[in-house]
Amino acid sequence: MKFIENQLSSDEFLRFQSGDEHIFEEIYSRYYDVIVQKVYRLCRDMEATEDIVHEAFVQLFLNKTKLIDAAGIYPYIYVVTKRLAISHFRKQVIKTQFQEQFSLDWKEQTDECQHNIDAKDLNKMLTQVIEQLPKQQRLVYKMNKFEDKSYDEIARDIGLSKNTVRNHIASATKIVRFKLSNLIVLLFILKNLF
Repeated sequence: MKFIENQLSSDEFLRFQSGDEHIFEEIYSRYYDVIVQKVYRLCRDMEATEDIVHEAFVQLFLNKTKLIDAAGIYPYIYVVTKRLAISHFRKQVIKTQFQEQFSLDWKEQTDECQHNIDAKDLNKMLTQVIEQLPKQQRLVYKMNKFEDKSYDEIARDIGLSKNTVRNHIASATKIVRFKLSNLIVLLFILKNLF
């Protein structure tokens, strides 16, 4: 291989280890394209490839005194690059998993929030519909539905006949159901339009 055949001389290697920038630039230009091709085959992302390769050369420069001879330069860059590429893939997998989990959590929270909003809207509409009932129907309806009182209890408390209480509750229930169903349909249409 061209890059192994064209290794540094012993003198150039010693200069590299002592921090000679010109020799480092020569090493960089000698191995850069080969390493980029190998990493790009793995990543398929040129920006990530370049980041990984540049970091590998930074590591080479920082650890230059740990190398024994010029023959160890390429294997060192290759191993460091491989480790950086693996680390990049791990980060991508974790990032993807995080994004998926975040998306699920966000959807659940949004759905729960929407449910709470819908429940509040429905409760508000119900209150408004009940308040529009005639006074005596409203009173009887609230006592039955919210205070859980029987027809007999309501009749006794208000002084009405049991049949009158039953008629008030039946009429109020029909009105509430009719108005709520219309409001719910309208609310559904409005939410889907916007």
